[in-house]
Amino acid sequence: MVLEHVVYHLIKMRNWKNNKWIFENDGALRDIYVQNTTVSDWEKVIDLLNSKYQITFGVYQDDLKNKIDIDFVRTMFKDETGELETKTATIDLNGIVIKCYFFIENQIEFDITPTDIKSVKELNNLINFMTSISLRLGKQVTLCGQNEPEFPLIKIDHKNGIEKILTKKDVENLWNDFIKSN
Repeated sequence: MVLEHVVYHLIKMRNWKNNKWIFENDGALRDIYVQNTTVSDWEKVIDLLNSKYQITFGVYQDDLKNKIDIDFVRTMFKDETGELETKTATIDLNGIVIKCYFFIENQIEFDITPTDIKSVKELNNLINFMTSISLRLGKQVTLCGQNEPEFPLIKIDHKNGIEKILTKKDVENLWNDFIKSN
């Protein structure tokens, strides 16, 4: 009950006007990362995804499953031949399509199409998704530009009480500080 109150309170405080710039169509995806993960972390996330979200797992339309097969994912991580077919998971988050990739054991990666986030409602759904992962793992979850894990636009770290969404002004200030220091 307390967590629900905190999440509701945070939802009310978000300002779409200050955050919508993150989701403007620039032709690139947005990536969600959890760094420094283990197979155990993957197992926890897969269990969360399979139990709470609508999932499609696989490659070919006629062979899709509605759950992520953790045994197959473990096998993918151990495959050194490169011959094993790579599968992805697609999560339907109330109209937001989130893709999950099983590239490497030590990084959990998702991506979204930024234009799926059209209002504070979708932003809240995305933040709640990220928060559920952070809560399950006790780790920071970030949303970044495509292939830019070193520059988080949104940080969620439930364990340490962090929810930070950069405004356009924040980015300008960071960029100016970077220019001054170089």
